[in-house]
Amino acid sequence: MRRLLWLALLPASLAAQRPAVSSALPRVWTRDTTLSVWLFARPGLPLDDLKARARGAGVRIRTHSRWLHAVSVDAPGAALRFLAQDPGLRRIQPLGRFRLRVPPFPTAPATAAACDSAGDPVYGPSEMPYRQLHLRPLTDNGVNGSGVRIALLDAGFNTLNPAFAGATVTAQRDFVFGDSVVRDQGNDQPGAQSHGTSTWSLFAADVPGRLLGVARGATYLLAKTEDIRSEMRVEEDNYVAALEWADSIGVDIVSSSLGYLVFDNGFSYTPSQINGDVAVTTVAADSAARRGILVVTSAGNDGPGFRTISTPADGDSVLAVGAEDSLGTIAGFSSRGPTADGRLKPDFTAPGVAVCVVTGVGSLGRLSGTSFAAPLVAASTALIKQLYPTMAPMALRDAFRASARNRTAPDSIRGWGRPDVAAAAVFPLGLTPLAPTPGGSPLVSVTPTFTWSAGTVPAYAKPVTYRIRIGQDSTLAAPVVDTTLVDVTSYDLRRPLKPGRVYWRVYASSAIGATASTGRVGPVAVPVWATLTSLSVPGGAATDSVQPTFTWTSPAVAAPPGPFTYDLFIQRVADPIPQFSAGGLSSTSFRVPQPLERNTTYRWYLVAHVGSDTSLAPSVGPFLVLDGSVPAATLLYQNFPNPFPASGRDSTCFWFDLATGGLVELAVLDLRGNPVRHFVPGPDFPATLWAGRYGRGQPGGGTCDPRLMWDGRADDGRRLPAGVYLYKLKAPGTLLFKRIVYRGGSP
Repeated sequence: MRRLLWLALLPASLAAQRPAVSSALPRVWTRDTTLSVWLFARPGLPLDDLKARARGAGVRIRTHSRWLHAVSVDAPGAALRFLAQDPGLRRIQPLGRFRLRVPPFPTAPATAAACDSAGDPVYGPSEMPYRQLHLRPLTDNGVNGSGVRIALLDAGFNTLNPAFAGATVTAQRDFVFGDSVVRDQGNDQPGAQSHGTSTWSLFAADVPGRLLGVARGATYLLAKTEDIRSEMRVEEDNYVAALEWADSIGVDIVSSSLGYLVFDNGFSYTPSQINGDVAVTTVAADSAARRGILVVTSAGNDGPGFRTISTPADGDSVLAVGAEDSLGTIAGFSSRGPTADGRLKPDFTAPGVAVCVVTGVGSLGRLSGTSFAAPLVAASTALIKQLYPTMAPMALRDAFRASARNRTAPDSIRGWGRPDVAAAAVFPLGLTPLAPTPGGSPLVSVTPTFTWSAGTVPAYAKPVTYRIRIGQDSTLAAPVVDTTLVDVTSYDLRRPLKPGRVYWRVYASSAIGATASTGRVGPVAVPVWATLTSLSVPGGAATDSVQPTFTWTSPAVAAPPGPFTYDLFIQRVADPIPQFSAGGLSSTSFRVPQPLERNTTYRWYLVAHVGSDTSLAPSVGPFLVLDGSVPAATLLYQNFPNPFPASGRDSTCFWFDLATGGLVELAVLDLRGNPVRHFVPGPDFPATLWAGRYGRGQPGGGTCDPRLMWDGRADDGRRLPAGVYLYKLKAPGTLLFKRIVYRGGSP
């Protein structure tokens, strides 16, 4: 009764929850038997609490997993039935004990004669995988996995075999017997170490003239996870524990030739569960990838049937490797995909038929299976990792995909096919555009330098030819530059870019045929060639100087084709013919040498020159030269703009001159003569005004006095309908009218 107390104390909402239970368990837990299962805790339940509950229910703890937030246990049926009511559990599923599968056809005898010295004087019969995977441009130049940490999970490893005398082993762990000896021991089935020793030899063995491992410079963590004493089986929890152990020490790559499909204890994952989310080995392997560890595993030896891949080969972030022969023909036994959720598997293929491996002390032989294809791919990734230590697992996968033989049409038999490792090492991160890139400020120069990075290109891949295309259309169909460079990763543009946008792209091709591209870069903003900084504001500007100074700025430009030169033009607003012009200016300021007319609105613009190219820079608004003298006559000017609203302006300006001071009235009338808006007298003006000029702005301000601007509203603020209106100026001895066209506005 005591062990039920914690259940009674739970809130009703939590107590109502029950763990999901594998459908196979209720069929067997009524028997008088002990079952090995995984207990998955809910996120809020600490693992230590879960273990305490499990022990309280009478089960034996096998191991626990931080990554899975679960424990594996040996539990009597009655204890399982009790735990199936525990709301702190999320799921209960059987612990898999996998049966090892070997290729279902005769293989060549594992004898020394099968791998006699022959052919290549350095690699001997082990040269075939080097040739097929295109490894020698790397290995012949000393790339051997140095600095890379690799963990191997298998049934054991003969660390005393002289073939591994030069290998560096930093840690060993036997998860079957709980010690640090991974070779055969007295309580082992004889030969338990043979499979792991053979797979390890493809990484680290050195048998002169006969076998050279691909990554002999790497350091190794060896994990014995497979117990072959009972029908050659391995427990899932050993695999998971080994991954977490390797992570705790520090590892870059994990290779496991333990992809299995069929359990030997009466349980099995259904085909629908080979989806990357159910098998604990798969979930743990994907967790390793999220922690920066690349996991490479055999696809399985259950082909050629549809959906015969094993776990953890179904993992989204796991590199599953199928087998092919020395001619590139897929092995009949190599497992096929896809996964239950439709993802392509395997990921890659590699030599896995009659591969020369270490089979014992002083003996080599040719063995077959995806067990030998996977180590070759894992060792190959170690060579890339040596060259690019910061590469993440999925970046390594992508580099292999980009170079693989089946990359244009990946399928569920070969995946992306056999990688070309030498090609993958040339541009493993692709080409990275450095400058200019979109998203920031406009270019500071109209003749920018384009730069990109190809990483550290190996010597065997040089020279590298780069083709750069630069254009101001997004398709680059009509580029302003289309040129090639050799072993140079920058290009100085010497043709000025017109204001607007620019796009660019670089293609790379190495001496061994590896290619890469930056993809299209852009749009990148190209600045105007001249930005007018005086007497150029949208609402207009006013100055009291009849000889104003005009100023502007320009972006940088390389010389040649620069520097910039400028032609300056000044024109009345109503006259398209310039009143004044000056050409060939080299500075960015200019004072007009002759007086401009007062009480007149002007616009000005520049034509900027670089070499034979030009670009127009107009002022964004007019400017007014103010006249402070007493007008000679009373005048009412035409409002502007008219019609209005227009050109982004929602109001129109009223100008008038008074030759004689006195009582003044300025008002807007409808066509019946009824006043609708009063300005003088009004809120801003008295009835009596002095002689002078009204409606203009002030020096340094706009061209219009905001007090004499009409936005189409009546005196009460009501928006008037669109139409024709009049405005009237009544002054001493004068009555003047002008017509206004109002286009209407938003309420």
